Amino acid sequence: MSDQIGSAPKRTYHKAKRAEGEWRTRERIVDATEYLHGTLGPAHTTVSAVAGRAGVARATVYRHFPTEESLFLACSRHWLSRQRLPEPDAWRAIEDPVERLRTGLMNIYRFYRRSEQMMANIHRDTDVVPAIVAAARRAREQLWIDTLLAPQPSPRKTVRAAVAHATAFTTWQSLCRTQGLSHGSAVELMLGMVLHISR
Repeated sequence: MSDQIGSAPKRTYHKAKRAEGEWRTRERIVDATEYLHGTLGPAHTTVSAVAGRAGVARATVYRHFPTEESLFLACSRHWLSRQRLPEPDAWRAIEDPVERLRTGLMNIYRFYRRSEQMMANIHRDTDVVPAIVAAARRAREQLWIDTLLAPQPSPRKTVRAAVAHATAFTTWQSLCRTQGLSHGSAVELMLGMVLHISR
């Protein structure tokens, strides 16, 4: 009886160490996936490449993530948790619709600059992005648009389209990367477009 009691703490210790090891392995797999998505892109990220970068066997990847969708979801959540995302709740406190739009666009464009490489790869490889991940991104972007339009009682379809265009990653990419505009200039250009359409 005393031997059984004495061995319990050891078993608990070994279980805890094993669980910690499993958690660390899982984190390495997720980190490896995030790195490959950010450099090669989702379409060129294979389970073999993830396993190689994480230093584990393919079977280990599948043990932690039975499907590529589950691995993509874990990677997406991990990446988002470390980003400074736009803050629509803060925009709601701005009553003036023009200032709200200006502040929101600047907030969004700064996010795009910080996350450019990953965002560019996700947009390029959109066909392989799981539907649930794509839906979550669309919902996030829709919240931005709705919040920026909120001061207007019932914005026209063209106004909504203009704000949606202004908040798009591809718009920022075109204005700030291709055309070389500063964030301030790009925001004022989009603000002018929306205000012109709103008249």
